[in-house]
Amino acid sequence: MSKDTILIVDDERFFCNLLQNILQDLYQIVIAKNGKEAIELLTKHDIALILLDIVMPDLNGYEICKTIKQTELYRKTPIIFLTVKNETEDEIKGFNLGAVDYIIKPISPPVVKARVGTQIALSKANKKLQQHSLELEQLVAHRTEELTREITEKQKVYEKLHYLANYDQLTQLPNRNLFNERLAYVYKLAKRNNSSFSLLLIDLDRFKHVNDSLGHHIGDLLLEQVGQRLSTCLRGVDTVARIGGDEFTVTLTELHKKEDAAIVAEKIIKELSHPFEIHGQLIHIGCSIGISSYPNDGENLHAMLKNADMAMYEVKEKGKNAYAFFSSDMTEHANQRMELEKDLYSALLNNELYLNYQPIINLQDETICGVEALLRWSHPKHGQVSPDKIISIAEESDLILKVGKWVLTTACKQISSWHEQGFSDLHIAINMSTRQFEEKADSVTLLKKLIQQNQLPEHIIQLEITENLMLEDSKLILNGLSELKNLGISLSVDDFGTGYSSLSYLRRFPIDTLKIDQSFIRDSNQGSGEDTLVKAILAMGQSLNMKVIAEGVETKEQLMFLQAHGCNYAQGYYFSKPVSANEIEILLNQQGNIFL
Repeated sequence: MSKDTILIVDDERFFCNLLQNILQDLYQIVIAKNGKEAIELLTKHDIALILLDIVMPDLNGYEICKTIKQTELYRKTPIIFLTVKNETEDEIKGFNLGAVDYIIKPISPPVVKARVGTQIALSKANKKLQQHSLELEQLVAHRTEELTREITEKQKVYEKLHYLANYDQLTQLPNRNLFNERLAYVYKLAKRNNSSFSLLLIDLDRFKHVNDSLGHHIGDLLLEQVGQRLSTCLRGVDTVARIGGDEFTVTLTELHKKEDAAIVAEKIIKELSHPFEIHGQLIHIGCSIGISSYPNDGENLHAMLKNADMAMYEVKEKGKNAYAFFSSDMTEHANQRMELEKDLYSALLNNELYLNYQPIINLQDETICGVEALLRWSHPKHGQVSPDKIISIAEESDLILKVGKWVLTTACKQISSWHEQGFSDLHIAINMSTRQFEEKADSVTLLKKLIQQNQLPEHIIQLEITENLMLEDSKLILNGLSELKNLGISLSVDDFGTGYSSLSYLRRFPIDTLKIDQSFIRDSNQGSGEDTLVKAILAMGQSLNMKVIAEGVETKEQLMFLQAHGCNYAQGYYFSKPVSANEIEILLNQQGNIFL
């Protein structure tokens, strides 16, 4: 173990030797006879303690001490003054300069050893304490840095968890949780200030079909764009949220009157009616909006949401892509609708559903060439249920697939029966719901099976689709229609002219026939402008080599107008209302076999 080094500074050689003899067993000794040598030795050795004589010829001990203490490198080196004087003033002066002790000459070896040993031990203890202090500071600084990093990371995690808990990850809009919080705040504020606010519940039309036909990835991208468009329709004080699936909500505050909510609803409907472009494909949807307002439409938030939901379903039942304010009579209507949905399940089991058939007339010879199968429901309590209501209720669930299968099966069985009776060229038109083109419906396989079971010529089946189906413009639908066409089944567009009529759709899809909606036929001979539209549709059909059927013909004048302008077929009350299969047979027997 190496010895600590002591520097002795004294101009008396004898005294230096005396001190060296006393301390050399315990310490390494270096000697300087003046201040200059002392400073030089300090630079060459690691000095643990200095024994410094006060009285010297060039620089006295006080001056040397002052010089040493002013040097940062040596200022903590302990100095013990050596002096023959024993006056208090001198001691105070030395202590003020930084000395740690005094040794009085003549010296006592035990005293010298004791004082030197004590000061070196104190110096080492101070150094160790300073080292510990430095290490502690470093440890505290390091731990503080770690804690700061941990706190920052935890804050980020908290912020992420808070975001995940309150925002929809797909659209970045508030989710149901945050919507409920904000709605509760708006509700309390309105209650306290005796003000009002409106709640809009928005459900996308045809979104399920987009998901089923184009895939959930496209559906997700569509929802993102919907969220962006909704945000552009609102003010900064309003809140739009996605509360699940294809449902969105909007909270409108600071309204002067509840009718102001209609302005926002109209803006949203217009914005979402524009086609969405995803991966180069145009997708058309719409939205149905139900509106409830505080305080008239609910004393609590649950009631407001429920009432907005009822208003939204009222829109869907009446045709979608519109808005409606909640009214008290909707509650009873909603209950009836729920009851009807439940009863419709039973109707399939209890044979309450049946088909009527309306003749389709060849306008060249005014004979029956086919029939349209029309769904009917004789409800044991409510009587006849509107076909539109049946389809609307069924399309809100997978029940439409069961109803559609029943209609196809029943219609094919009936046309097979008529063929067996000798009406071999009679064709049948069957309406198809958009949802029957979903993968899980597998309507193509079903039709193949029905054609084979009933031994039907494929060309006598005509499937009627809506323009809305063509708006989807998906590969799934296009492939499905192409498969049906390849089977020999013909396809017609029902209610043509009431949707987004476009030549591009007609060219892209394998359509054989256009059916002019009855609303255009009603005034076609009265110079109202409808006759021009009918003429245009007839000309379009001829230019595209398509047949045209006119619906809703009720007068001789309408018939003559259609014949004069080259319409191929017609149906309506002028010829016959929808009737039972037996009545169709009577009509057919009255005129004999009819050929298309």
